[in-house]
Amino acid sequence: MAARSRTKTYEKWRLRGVVTWTIVGAALVFMLAVRGLSVVGQAVELLLVGTIVGFACSPLTNWLEDRRVPRGAAALLSLVVVLAAIVALVALFVGPFLRELTVLLRNVPSYFTQLQDALETFWATFGSSSGTNVQNAVNAVVNVLVDAGTQVASDLARQLSTGLMASLTDFAGHLVTIFLAMILAYWFALDYPRIMRELAVIAGPEYDDELVLSLAVLSRSVGGYMRGTLITSAANGVMVAAGLALVGHPYAGLLGIATFVLHFIPVVGPMLSSVSAVLLGLFVSPVTAFWTLVITVVAQNVTDNVLSPLVMRSAVKIHPALSLVGIVAGGAVGGAVGMVLAVPLTAAIKGLFVYFFESRTGRQLVSERGAFFGGTPFRDAAGRPRPTFDALDDDTFIARSRLLAGLARLHGHEGPDEGAPADAEKPSDAEKPSDAEKPADAGAPKGPAAGE
Repeated sequence: MAARSRTKTYEKWRLRGVVTWTIVGAALVFMLAVRGLSVVGQAVELLLVGTIVGFACSPLTNWLEDRRVPRGAAALLSLVVVLAAIVALVALFVGPFLRELTVLLRNVPSYFTQLQDALETFWATFGSSSGTNVQNAVNAVVNVLVDAGTQVASDLARQLSTGLMASLTDFAGHLVTIFLAMILAYWFALDYPRIMRELAVIAGPEYDDELVLSLAVLSRSVGGYMRGTLITSAANGVMVAAGLALVGHPYAGLLGIATFVLHFIPVVGPMLSSVSAVLLGLFVSPVTAFWTLVITVVAQNVTDNVLSPLVMRSAVKIHPALSLVGIVAGGAVGGAVGMVLAVPLTAAIKGLFVYFFESRTGRQLVSERGAFFGGTPFRDAAGRPRPTFDALDDDTFIARSRLLAGLARLHGHEGPDEGAPADAEKPSDAEKPSDAEKPADAGAPKGPAAGE
Protein backbone atom coordinates (compact mmCIF):
# COMPACT_ATOMS: atom_id res chain seq x y z
CA MET A 1 0.00 0.00 0.00
CA ALA A 2 2.80 2.40 0.89
CA ALA A 3 4.54 1.74 -2.43
CA ARG A 4 1.30 2.29 -4.33
CA SER A 5 0.68 5.55 -2.45
CA ARG A 6 4.19 6.77 -3.27
CA THR A 7 3.65 5.86 -6.93
CA LYS A 8 0.40 7.84 -7.07
CA THR A 9 2.03 10.83 -5.39
CA TYR A 10 4.95 10.66 -7.82
CA GLU A 11 2.62 10.49 -10.83
CA LYS A 12 0.56 13.40 -9.53
CA TRP A 13 3.59 15.65 -9.08
CA ARG A 14 5.10 14.47 -12.35
CA LEU A 15 1.92 15.50 -14.18
CA ARG A 16 1.95 18.89 -12.49
CA GLY A 17 5.58 19.37 -13.47
CA VAL A 18 4.89 18.43 -17.08
CA VAL A 19 1.98 20.88 -17.28
CA THR A 20 3.97 23.69 -15.65
CA TRP A 21 7.00 23.28 -17.87
CA THR A 22 4.80 22.92 -20.94
CA ILE A 23 3.21 26.30 -20.22
CA VAL A 24 6.60 27.90 -19.48
CA GLY A 25 8.09 26.39 -22.64
CA ALA A 26 5.18 27.55 -24.78
CA ALA A 27 5.53 31.09 -23.41
CA LEU A 28 9.29 31.12 -24.08
CA VAL A 29 8.82 29.81 -27.61
CA PHE A 30 6.19 32.47 -28.29
CA MET A 31 8.48 35.23 -26.96
CA LEU A 32 11.44 34.01 -29.02
CA ALA A 33 9.26 33.76 -32.11
CA VAL A 34 8.02 37.33 -31.70
CA ARG A 35 11.54 38.66 -31.05
CA GLY A 36 12.81 36.84 -34.12
CA LEU A 37 10.31 38.49 -36.46
CA SER A 38 12.63 41.46 -36.96
CA VAL A 39 15.34 39.16 -38.31
CA VAL A 40 13.19 37.29 -40.81
CA GLY A 41 10.48 39.91 -41.26
CA GLN A 42 9.86 39.52 -45.00
CA ALA A 43 9.88 35.73 -44.85
CA VAL A 44 7.36 35.79 -42.00
CA GLU A 45 5.25 38.33 -43.91
CA LEU A 46 5.30 36.05 -46.96
CA LEU A 47 4.34 32.99 -44.92
CA LEU A 48 1.70 34.78 -42.86
CA VAL A 49 -0.08 36.49 -45.76
CA GLY A 50 0.09 33.39 -47.94
CA THR A 51 -1.24 31.10 -45.20
CA ILE A 52 -4.09 33.43 -44.22
CA VAL A 53 -5.22 34.00 -47.81
CA GLY A 54 -4.86 30.30 -48.60
CA PHE A 55 -6.86 29.42 -45.50
CA ALA A 56 -9.57 31.86 -46.61
CA CYS A 57 -9.61 30.28 -50.07
CA SER A 58 -9.86 26.69 -48.83
CA PRO A 59 -13.63 26.52 -48.05
CA LEU A 60 -14.54 27.92 -51.47
CA THR A 61 -12.00 25.61 -53.11
CA ASN A 62 -13.56 22.58 -51.40
CA TRP A 63 -17.07 23.76 -52.34
CA LEU A 64 -16.12 24.09 -56.01
CA GLU A 65 -14.31 20.74 -55.98
CA ASP A 66 -17.45 19.07 -54.59
CA ARG A 67 -19.24 20.41 -57.67
CA ARG A 68 -16.82 18.65 -60.01
CA VAL A 69 -14.54 21.63 -60.66
CA PRO A 70 -10.90 20.46 -60.89
CA ARG A 71 -9.09 21.40 -57.70
CA GLY A 72 -6.43 23.42 -59.54
CA ALA A 73 -9.06 25.56 -61.27
CA ALA A 74 -11.07 25.77 -58.04
CA ALA A 75 -8.04 27.04 -56.09
CA LEU A 76 -7.28 29.66 -58.75
CA LEU A 77 -10.89 30.84 -58.92
CA SER A 78 -11.08 31.01 -55.12
CA LEU A 79 -7.92 33.11 -54.99
CA VAL A 80 -9.33 35.53 -57.57
CA VAL A 81 -12.61 35.86 -55.63
CA VAL A 82 -10.87 36.46 -52.29
CA LEU A 83 -8.47 39.03 -53.78
CA ALA A 84 -11.36 40.82 -55.51
CA ALA A 85 -13.23 40.99 -52.21
CA ILE A 86 -10.17 42.39 -50.41
CA VAL A 87 -9.55 45.02 -53.10
CA ALA A 88 -13.23 46.03 -53.09
CA LEU A 89 -13.26 46.45 -49.30
CA VAL A 90 -10.06 48.51 -49.35
CA ALA A 91 -11.34 50.73 -52.17
CA LEU A 92 -14.68 51.17 -50.42
CA PHE A 93 -13.43 52.09 -46.95
CA VAL A 94 -9.92 53.57 -47.24
CA GLY A 95 -11.10 56.77 -48.96
CA PRO A 96 -13.77 57.73 -46.38
CA PHE A 97 -11.46 56.67 -43.57
CA LEU A 98 -8.66 58.99 -44.67
CA ARG A 99 -11.04 61.89 -45.35
CA GLU A 100 -12.77 61.71 -41.97
CA LEU A 101 -9.49 61.14 -40.15
CA THR A 102 -8.01 64.25 -41.77
CA VAL A 103 -11.07 66.32 -40.81
CA LEU A 104 -10.91 65.01 -37.23
CA LEU A 105 -7.23 65.87 -36.84
CA ARG A 106 -7.83 69.38 -38.17
CA ASN A 107 -10.72 69.90 -35.75
CA VAL A 108 -8.88 68.64 -32.66
CA PRO A 109 -7.60 72.14 -31.67
CA SER A 110 -11.14 73.56 -31.81
CA TYR A 111 -12.41 70.61 -29.75
CA PHE A 112 -9.82 71.31 -27.09
CA THR A 113 -10.86 74.96 -27.08
CA GLN A 114 -14.46 73.86 -26.49
CA LEU A 115 -13.24 71.70 -23.62
CA GLN A 116 -11.43 74.62 -21.99
CA ASP A 117 -14.48 76.88 -22.40
CA ALA A 118 -16.74 74.23 -20.87
CA LEU A 119 -14.36 73.85 -17.92
CA GLU A 120 -14.32 77.61 -17.32
CA THR A 121 -18.12 77.69 -17.43
CA PHE A 122 -18.24 74.84 -14.94
CA TRP A 123 -15.93 76.62 -12.50
CA ALA A 124 -17.87 79.87 -12.88
CA THR A 125 -21.13 78.08 -12.09
CA PHE A 126 -20.12 75.62 -9.38
CA GLY A 127 -16.74 76.88 -8.16
CA SER A 128 -16.01 78.65 -4.88
CA SER A 129 -13.21 80.72 -3.44
CA SER A 130 -12.20 77.92 -1.10
CA GLY A 131 -11.53 75.63 -4.03
CA THR A 132 -9.22 77.96 -5.96
CA ASN A 133 -6.17 75.73 -5.55
CA VAL A 134 -8.07 72.73 -6.88
CA GLN A 135 -9.33 74.75 -9.84
CA ASN A 136 -5.84 75.96 -10.68
CA ALA A 137 -4.42 72.45 -10.48
CA VAL A 138 -7.15 71.02 -12.72
CA ASN A 139 -6.77 73.88 -15.20
CA ALA A 140 -3.01 73.34 -15.33
CA VAL A 141 -3.43 69.62 -16.05
CA VAL A 142 -6.04 70.32 -18.73
CA ASN A 143 -3.82 72.95 -20.38
CA VAL A 144 -0.90 70.50 -20.52
CA LEU A 145 -3.13 67.82 -22.06
CA VAL A 146 -4.55 70.31 -24.55
CA ASP A 147 -1.11 71.46 -25.67
CA ALA A 148 0.15 67.88 -26.02
CA GLY A 149 -2.98 66.72 -27.85
CA THR A 150 -2.91 69.66 -30.23
CA GLN A 151 0.74 69.03 -31.06
CA VAL A 152 0.15 65.31 -31.67
CA ALA A 153 -2.88 66.01 -33.86
CA SER A 154 -0.95 68.58 -35.90
CA ASP A 155 1.96 66.18 -36.41
CA LEU A 156 -0.37 63.37 -37.48
CA ALA A 157 -2.23 65.61 -39.90
CA ARG A 158 1.05 66.78 -41.44
CA GLN A 159 2.36 63.22 -41.75
CA LEU A 160 -0.93 62.09 -43.25
CA SER A 161 -0.76 64.73 -45.96
CA THR A 162 2.97 64.70 -46.69
CA GLY A 163 3.74 61.02 -46.05
CA LEU A 164 1.27 59.59 -48.55
CA MET A 165 3.85 59.25 -51.32
CA ALA A 166 6.32 57.67 -48.92
CA SER A 167 3.64 55.18 -47.89
CA LEU A 168 2.91 54.35 -51.52
CA THR A 169 6.62 53.86 -52.18
CA ASP A 170 6.90 51.57 -49.16
CA PHE A 171 3.85 49.62 -50.37
CA ALA A 172 5.46 49.21 -53.79
CA GLY A 173 8.47 47.70 -52.07
CA HIS A 174 6.20 45.01 -50.62
CA LEU A 175 4.52 44.18 -53.92
CA VAL A 176 7.04 41.43 -54.69
CA THR A 177 6.45 39.85 -51.28
CA ILE A 178 2.67 40.11 -51.75
CA PHE A 179 2.90 38.57 -55.23
CA LEU A 180 4.92 35.64 -53.88
CA ALA A 181 2.46 35.30 -51.00
CA MET A 182 -0.39 34.94 -53.50
CA ILE A 183 1.51 32.14 -55.24
CA LEU A 184 2.02 30.49 -51.84
CA ALA A 185 -1.70 30.91 -51.08
CA TYR A 186 -2.62 29.19 -54.35
CA TRP A 187 -0.41 26.19 -53.65
CA PHE A 188 -1.62 26.02 -50.06
CA ALA A 189 -5.28 25.99 -51.14
CA LEU A 190 -4.46 23.39 -53.80
CA ASP A 191 -2.30 20.95 -51.83
CA TYR A 192 -3.03 21.41 -48.13
CA PRO A 193 -5.02 18.12 -47.81
CA ARG A 194 -2.05 16.19 -49.22
CA ILE A 195 0.40 18.17 -47.07
CA MET A 196 -1.54 17.27 -43.94
CA ARG A 197 -1.70 13.61 -44.92
CA GLU A 198 2.06 13.59 -45.42
CA LEU A 199 2.47 15.06 -41.94
CA ALA A 200 0.27 12.25 -40.61
CA VAL A 201 2.47 9.66 -42.31
CA ILE A 202 5.57 11.29 -40.83
CA ALA A 203 3.97 11.28 -37.37
CA GLY A 204 3.12 7.61 -37.75
CA PRO A 205 0.40 5.52 -36.08
CA GLU A 206 1.89 6.16 -32.64
CA TYR A 207 1.32 9.92 -32.75
CA ASP A 208 -1.37 10.45 -35.37
CA ASP A 209 -4.04 10.70 -32.63
CA GLU A 210 -2.25 13.72 -31.16
CA LEU A 211 -1.76 15.16 -34.66
CA VAL A 212 -5.47 14.95 -35.50
CA LEU A 213 -6.46 16.38 -32.13
CA SER A 214 -3.93 19.24 -32.36
CA LEU A 215 -5.07 20.15 -35.87
CA ALA A 216 -8.71 20.00 -34.77
CA VAL A 217 -8.11 22.23 -31.74
CA LEU A 218 -6.09 24.74 -33.78
CA SER A 219 -8.69 24.75 -36.54
CA ARG A 220 -11.57 25.17 -34.12
CA SER A 221 -9.84 27.61 -31.76
CA VAL A 222 -7.74 29.77 -34.07
CA GLY A 223 -9.52 29.28 -37.39
CA GLY A 224 -13.03 29.26 -35.96
CA TYR A 225 -12.31 32.21 -33.70
CA MET A 226 -10.74 34.35 -36.43
CA ARG A 227 -13.51 33.59 -38.94
CA GLY A 228 -16.21 34.27 -36.35
CA THR A 229 -14.52 37.43 -35.10
CA LEU A 230 -14.11 38.72 -38.65
CA ILE A 231 -17.84 38.29 -39.29
CA THR A 232 -18.96 39.80 -35.97
CA SER A 233 -16.47 42.69 -36.27
CA ALA A 234 -17.68 43.54 -39.76
CA ALA A 235 -21.33 43.36 -38.68
CA ASN A 236 -20.71 45.52 -35.61
CA GLY A 237 -18.78 48.08 -37.64
CA VAL A 238 -21.48 48.28 -40.33
CA MET A 239 -24.25 48.69 -37.73
CA VAL A 240 -22.34 51.44 -35.92
CA ALA A 241 -21.45 53.29 -39.13
CA ALA A 242 -25.02 53.11 -40.47
CA GLY A 243 -26.57 54.16 -37.16
CA LEU A 244 -24.20 57.08 -36.64
CA ALA A 245 -24.77 58.24 -40.21
CA LEU A 246 -28.53 58.30 -39.55
CA VAL A 247 -28.13 60.58 -36.51
CA GLY A 248 -25.71 62.88 -38.34
CA HIS A 249 -22.46 61.98 -36.57
CA PRO A 250 -19.67 63.67 -38.58
CA TYR A 251 -17.30 60.71 -38.15
CA ALA A 252 -19.67 57.82 -38.81
CA GLY A 253 -17.43 56.05 -41.33
CA LEU A 254 -14.26 56.55 -39.28
CA LEU A 255 -15.90 55.21 -36.12
CA GLY A 256 -17.40 52.28 -38.01
CA ILE A 257 -13.93 51.25 -39.18
CA ALA A 258 -12.51 51.84 -35.68
CA THR A 259 -15.27 49.61 -34.26
CA PHE A 260 -14.40 46.91 -36.79
CA VAL A 261 -10.70 46.99 -35.90
CA LEU A 262 -11.09 47.28 -32.11
CA HIS A 263 -13.64 44.45 -32.01
CA PHE A 264 -10.73 42.05 -32.64
CA ILE A 265 -9.52 42.89 -29.10
CA PRO A 266 -12.03 41.18 -26.77
CA VAL A 267 -13.57 42.99 -23.80
CA VAL A 268 -11.36 46.09 -24.07
CA GLY A 269 -11.79 46.87 -27.78
CA PRO A 270 -15.59 47.33 -27.96
CA MET A 271 -15.51 49.50 -24.82
CA LEU A 272 -12.82 51.76 -26.30
CA SER A 273 -14.72 52.19 -29.57
CA SER A 274 -17.96 53.08 -27.74
CA VAL A 275 -16.30 55.58 -25.40
CA SER A 276 -14.42 57.31 -28.24
CA ALA A 277 -17.61 57.56 -30.34
CA VAL A 278 -19.58 59.11 -27.45
CA LEU A 279 -16.78 61.58 -26.61
CA LEU A 280 -16.60 62.76 -30.22
CA GLY A 281 -20.39 63.05 -30.24
CA LEU A 282 -20.23 65.39 -27.24
CA PHE A 283 -18.31 67.92 -29.33
CA VAL A 284 -21.23 67.98 -31.78
CA SER A 285 -24.13 68.13 -29.30
CA PRO A 286 -25.41 66.30 -26.21
CA VAL A 287 -28.23 64.84 -28.31
CA THR A 288 -25.72 63.37 -30.78
CA ALA A 289 -23.72 61.92 -27.89
CA PHE A 290 -26.86 60.34 -26.41
CA TRP A 291 -27.90 58.68 -29.67
CA THR A 292 -24.31 57.61 -30.26
CA LEU A 293 -24.34 55.82 -26.90
CA VAL A 294 -27.67 54.15 -27.73
CA ILE A 295 -26.44 53.01 -31.16
CA THR A 296 -23.13 51.59 -29.93
CA VAL A 297 -24.79 49.75 -27.02
CA VAL A 298 -27.54 48.29 -29.22
CA ALA A 299 -25.06 47.27 -31.94
CA GLN A 300 -22.79 45.59 -29.40
CA ASN A 301 -25.68 43.72 -27.77
CA VAL A 302 -27.03 42.52 -31.13
CA THR A 303 -23.53 41.34 -32.05
CA ASP A 304 -22.91 39.57 -28.72
CA ASN A 305 -26.34 38.05 -28.09
CA VAL A 306 -27.70 37.37 -31.58
CA LEU A 307 -24.86 37.08 -34.09
CA SER A 308 -22.01 35.67 -31.98
CA PRO A 309 -23.88 32.53 -30.83
CA LEU A 310 -24.52 31.70 -34.49
CA VAL A 311 -21.07 32.31 -35.99
CA MET A 312 -18.88 31.42 -32.99
CA ARG A 313 -20.20 27.87 -32.63
CA SER A 314 -17.05 26.67 -34.42
CA ALA A 315 -14.76 28.25 -31.82
CA VAL A 316 -13.67 26.88 -28.46
CA LYS A 317 -15.20 28.92 -25.62
CA ILE A 318 -12.91 30.64 -23.14
CA HIS A 319 -13.55 32.28 -19.78
CA PRO A 320 -13.34 36.14 -19.77
CA ALA A 321 -10.66 36.04 -17.05
CA LEU A 322 -8.45 33.83 -19.23
CA SER A 323 -9.13 36.21 -22.14
CA LEU A 324 -7.91 39.19 -20.13
CA VAL A 325 -4.80 37.35 -18.96
CA GLY A 326 -4.08 36.29 -22.53
CA ILE A 327 -4.62 39.82 -23.86
CA VAL A 328 -2.25 41.36 -21.30
CA ALA A 329 0.41 38.71 -21.95
CA GLY A 330 -0.02 38.94 -25.72
CA GLY A 331 0.15 42.73 -25.67
CA ALA A 332 3.31 42.68 -23.55
CA VAL A 333 5.02 40.23 -25.88
CA GLY A 334 3.63 40.99 -29.33
CA GLY A 335 1.93 44.39 -29.13
CA ALA A 336 -1.33 44.82 -31.05
CA VAL A 337 -0.78 41.62 -33.06
CA GLY A 338 -0.15 39.70 -29.85
CA MET A 339 -3.38 41.03 -28.35
CA VAL A 340 -5.38 39.89 -31.38
CA LEU A 341 -3.83 36.41 -31.44
CA ALA A 342 -3.79 35.95 -27.66
CA VAL A 343 -7.40 34.82 -27.25
CA PRO A 344 -7.47 32.08 -29.94
CA LEU A 345 -4.05 30.81 -28.86
CA THR A 346 -5.21 30.74 -25.23
CA ALA A 347 -8.28 28.78 -26.33
CA ALA A 348 -6.05 26.34 -28.22
CA ILE A 349 -3.82 25.83 -25.17
CA LYS A 350 -6.93 25.27 -23.04
CA GLY A 351 -8.26 22.65 -25.47
CA LEU A 352 -4.95 20.78 -25.60
CA PHE A 353 -4.67 20.88 -21.80
CA VAL A 354 -8.17 19.39 -21.43
CA TYR A 355 -7.33 16.59 -23.86
CA PHE A 356 -4.03 15.57 -22.30
CA PHE A 357 -5.30 15.95 -18.72
CA GLU A 358 -8.35 13.77 -19.27
CA SER A 359 -6.40 11.26 -21.38
CA ARG A 360 -3.69 10.83 -18.76
CA THR A 361 -5.82 10.91 -15.59
CA GLY A 362 -9.17 9.52 -16.73
CA ARG A 363 -10.91 12.30 -14.77
CA GLN A 364 -13.43 14.57 -16.49
CA LEU A 365 -12.30 18.17 -16.16
CA VAL A 366 -15.11 19.71 -18.23
CA SER A 367 -18.45 20.22 -16.49
CA GLU A 368 -21.61 22.20 -17.13
CA ARG A 369 -21.06 24.24 -13.96
CA GLY A 370 -17.35 24.77 -14.51
CA ALA A 371 -15.69 28.19 -14.63
CA PHE A 372 -12.46 27.95 -16.60
CA PHE A 373 -13.44 24.55 -18.01
CA GLY A 374 -17.18 24.97 -18.32
CA GLY A 375 -18.92 23.16 -21.17
CA THR A 376 -20.83 20.05 -22.12
CA PRO A 377 -19.15 16.92 -20.69
CA PHE A 378 -19.09 14.05 -23.19
CA ARG A 379 -18.93 10.36 -22.17
CA ASP A 380 -18.77 7.08 -24.01
CA ALA A 381 -21.14 4.13 -23.61
CA ALA A 382 -19.19 2.91 -20.56
CA GLY A 383 -19.37 6.30 -18.84
CA ARG A 384 -15.72 7.21 -19.44
CA PRO A 385 -14.80 10.82 -20.38
CA ARG A 386 -14.29 11.57 -24.08
CA PRO A 387 -11.18 13.80 -24.02
CA THR A 388 -11.34 14.60 -27.74
CA PHE A 389 -14.91 15.86 -27.58
CA ASP A 390 -14.34 17.68 -24.28
CA ALA A 391 -11.30 19.45 -25.74
CA LEU A 392 -13.25 20.53 -28.82
CA ASP A 393 -16.56 21.13 -26.98
CA ASP A 394 -18.16 19.35 -29.94
CA ASP A 395 -18.72 15.70 -30.85
CA THR A 396 -19.14 16.24 -34.60
CA PHE A 397 -16.28 18.58 -35.51
CA ILE A 398 -13.79 15.95 -36.68
CA ALA A 399 -16.47 14.03 -38.59
CA ARG A 400 -17.67 17.25 -40.28
CA SER A 401 -14.14 18.26 -41.30
CA ARG A 402 -13.25 16.41 -44.49
CA LEU A 403 -9.53 16.89 -43.89
CA LEU A 404 -9.53 15.79 -40.24
CA ALA A 405 -11.85 12.86 -40.88
CA GLY A 406 -9.46 11.69 -43.60
CA LEU A 407 -6.49 11.99 -41.28
CA ALA A 408 -8.31 10.08 -38.55
CA ARG A 409 -8.93 7.20 -40.96
CA LEU A 410 -5.42 7.28 -42.39
CA HIS A 411 -4.14 4.57 -40.04
CA GLY A 412 -7.34 2.56 -39.95
CA HIS A 413 -9.36 4.03 -37.08
CA GLU A 414 -12.12 6.59 -36.84
CA GLY A 415 -10.87 9.06 -34.30
CA PRO A 416 -8.24 9.88 -31.68
CA ASP A 417 -7.66 7.36 -28.93
CA GLU A 418 -9.83 8.18 -25.96
CA GLY A 419 -7.53 6.53 -23.45
CA ALA A 420 -9.26 3.14 -23.26
CA PRO A 421 -7.12 0.08 -22.46
CA ALA A 422 -5.27 -1.37 -25.41
CA ASP A 423 -6.96 -4.77 -25.12
CA ALA A 424 -10.44 -3.24 -24.98
CA GLU A 425 -12.56 -2.50 -27.99
CA LYS A 426 -12.67 1.27 -28.25
CA PRO A 427 -15.89 2.84 -29.50
CA SER A 428 -15.35 5.23 -32.41
CA ASP A 429 -15.95 8.94 -31.91
CA ALA A 430 -18.14 8.89 -34.99
CA GLU A 431 -20.30 5.99 -33.78
CA LYS A 432 -23.82 6.68 -32.56
CA PRO A 433 -24.67 4.50 -29.57
CA SER A 434 -28.28 3.52 -29.13
CA ASP A 435 -30.36 4.70 -26.19
CA ALA A 436 -29.79 1.36 -24.49
CA GLU A 437 -26.04 1.83 -24.65
CA LYS A 438 -26.04 5.24 -22.98
CA PRO A 439 -24.76 5.29 -19.38
CA ALA A 440 -27.51 5.01 -16.85
CA ASP A 441 -25.58 6.72 -14.07
CA ALA A 442 -28.06 9.40 -13.01
CA GLY A 443 -25.87 10.80 -10.31
CA ALA A 444 -23.11 12.13 -12.58
CA PRO A 445 -23.51 14.91 -15.14
CA LYS A 446 -23.95 13.52 -18.61
CA GLY A 447 -23.10 15.08 -21.92
CA PRO A 448 -24.67 14.17 -25.23
CA ALA A 449 -23.84 10.75 -26.53
CA ALA A 450 -21.08 10.62 -29.09
CA GLY A 451 -22.25 11.44 -32.55
CA GLU A 452 -25.52 13.10 -31.53
